[in-house]
This record gives sequence, structure tokens and C-alpha cells, in this order.
Amino acid sequence: MECIKQGNVMVVRLSGKDLTNPVVTCQVFEDLIVTDGERYLVADLSCVDTVTSLQIGTIVSLHLIAYENVAVMKLAGANDRVKHLLRLIGLDKLMEMHHGTEVAVASFGGSPRQSGYLGKPKG
Repeated sequence: MECIKQGNVMVVRLSGKDLTNPVVTCQVFEDLIVTDGERYLVADLSCVDTVTSLQIGTIVSLHLIAYENVAVMKLAGANDRVKHLLRLIGLDKLMEMHHGTEVAVASFGGSPRQSGYLGKPKG
């Protein structure tokens, strides 16, 4: 898992392994939101080839952590297969999905070009 600050948006690049470990991944998200005060997050799924039911459950859990803490999480970078599976179960109705990370960041109203790496990857 890699966390990159882009303007006022925290982009979290997730792997299939991250989504298979919901306890650790959810804790990182909760720390970003509760401890670090992040309010706008993009879950970058560009490194995820396919998703299982466990991994989909992790994505929903991340969304709920954001929602319960008055933060917004959007999805970005999902390949066609992942996007199809997420749409098949209706997640496109629950959260926004964008083709790329820059578009998702820009959808929050910030500049997609502003970025600064926040140190070592979390998780």
C-alpha cells in the first residue's frame, strides 16, 4: 500500500494483497482519516487484476470507515474486469468510480497535478 498526497486528496494505491488483508488495510484507512484528518481519499485499484468476495468486502469496509467519519472515498484505476465485477454487485451505486486517479483527484475540486509523497508506504 502506498499513500500519496495530491493537493487536499490522499491517494491510496492498493494491491490485491492489501484487499486480502482487511484488518490491516482498514486500520491504515482509519488512521489516515481519524488520526491524520484526511477527508478526501481515492482508492487506486490500478494494481488489482481481479477481485474476490473478500476483497470486495474490504472495499465496502473502507467506504464505510470513510462514511462513518465524514470523509469521502472514491475508486479509481480499476481495469475492465474489476470494474465489471464491482458494477455487477452494485458498488457503482454506492461510490464513485473514475477511470484514472487524476480524474478522481480533480473531481474533488483540486488540481490533479499537485502532489507530494508522504514518506514510506503505510501498511
